[in-house]
Amino acid sequence: MRAYNRKILISFFLFNFLFVLAVNSVVVVNLIEEWWSTGAYNHGLLGLALAIYVFWTKREDFSSPQSNLFGLVLLIATSLLLLIANLASIGQLQMLSLFLVILALLLSFFGFQSVTRLLLPLLMILLILPIWNVLQLPLRDISTWVSFHSVHLLGFEIIREGYKLITPSGIFMVEGACSGLSFFLASALYAVFVAQINNLSRPATLVYFTFAVMVAVISNWIRITTIIIVGSQTAMQHYIVQDHLTFGWFVFAACFIPVIIAGNTYFGEQPPENGKQKEVIKQPQQISAWYLLAVSTITLFFAAATIILPSRFDPNYKFALPIIPSYAHLSLNNAASQNWFPVSHGATSEEFNYFLQDKDLLQVYLANYARQRQGEEIIFVGNTLFDENRWFNVKQQTTLLNSPFLKQVNLITLRKDSHRSRLIAYWYLVDSHFIADKKTAKWHEVQAAIKGQPGATLIAIAIDYSNENETRALKTMTNFVTLFSSHAINMNKSI
Repeated sequence: MRAYNRKILISFFLFNFLFVLAVNSVVVVNLIEEWWSTGAYNHGLLGLALAIYVFWTKREDFSSPQSNLFGLVLLIATSLLLLIANLASIGQLQMLSLFLVILALLLSFFGFQSVTRLLLPLLMILLILPIWNVLQLPLRDISTWVSFHSVHLLGFEIIREGYKLITPSGIFMVEGACSGLSFFLASALYAVFVAQINNLSRPATLVYFTFAVMVAVISNWIRITTIIIVGSQTAMQHYIVQDHLTFGWFVFAACFIPVIIAGNTYFGEQPPENGKQKEVIKQPQQISAWYLLAVSTITLFFAAATIILPSRFDPNYKFALPIIPSYAHLSLNNAASQNWFPVSHGATSEEFNYFLQDKDLLQVYLANYARQRQGEEIIFVGNTLFDENRWFNVKQQTTLLNSPFLKQVNLITLRKDSHRSRLIAYWYLVDSHFIADKKTAKWHEVQAAIKGQPGATLIAIAIDYSNENETRALKTMTNFVTLFSSHAINMNKSI
């Protein structure tokens, strides 16, 4: 065992830290792009600067390097989670896993005591990561409910249909971006920063944090309510209706003044607990070269896996279209369709095929992915199977099939007008399996990448029909999908 110089050990930690960031540079770039955008996380760069400042003021907490077996186990677990997230191209999980790997490195080198003292700056980093979209739905629901009742109680005529708030002068849609998540996270970050620099106790921190986020939530209610009232009274022509995001930040800034005043008045700088300066372990514990080698080996192993596994793919991958008995193949492998405009970001190739039986014409859309990356993947929020400007979504559902190869399929029912409708059935081919569920498809995506066979295909089938023929269209679609899956699976198992 050897007591290494503190600077050498910190340098060793920084090397592993920067190496992990370099290997996961795509995740880092996506994170910075999210911070640079106008979305809910545009406070990220400021939050990062504040967190770095706090880490610098607490640099003496890094003065006690120590070997930690639990840290090594946690480093392996978090590195494995990050590898899976990379192979599955799950953006939020990638960012969270990268944070956890860094936390495991801190724990591995500096132990529980040091990491405990860094909880607040670590929480600051966590609050600027784009992983909080799970809060968007409840915040959106509450904002819609409160805004509707606020406008109604103020005596204005309003009707609610889901997230639509309808007034005589226009319709207001409470989108996900209107949930107030950005206000919530910015307030939470500020509260944690104040708690850190003012050395607040845990109860005081909790009280101030709760007060700050409640003010943020209420400011969003005021924003939406004001926009609805002003818009309804000005025939939707007022500038705050057109630029409601900028107006929202002005409202938030005004409402946040009491939070700043309260922070300075009631939550000012406090002396350390019990009037004692916090103790810092000045003498480093014994740490072996074998331990340092173990940390580096774990880091290098998962880095190599992150680079090598996604590099194995067949650039010529393509779904083999089956021959369907009793259906005529009118046109095959068309690059585009005249009336169907799906979007599949990053697809290696796309094609449209047409099948006819009696008077039933079905279009088959294939989006082939030889490999997948973040933002260029078969399951991605930016992908869509219909143009929202041409069709409106009536219903999405999952239906069971009798096919042994495809147990269920996703169905989208669309309306064009009072006469014309479209039914779209879709599923995925991943790891030689037909899969309708997105989570299951993601898991098979990981397995396929490990095997070196990451090729995948989105299969979508559309049929247009008159509104009164919906039952017949559904039956036709079900029969065709059953036949298609039965004949296609054997042809594509070896691809």
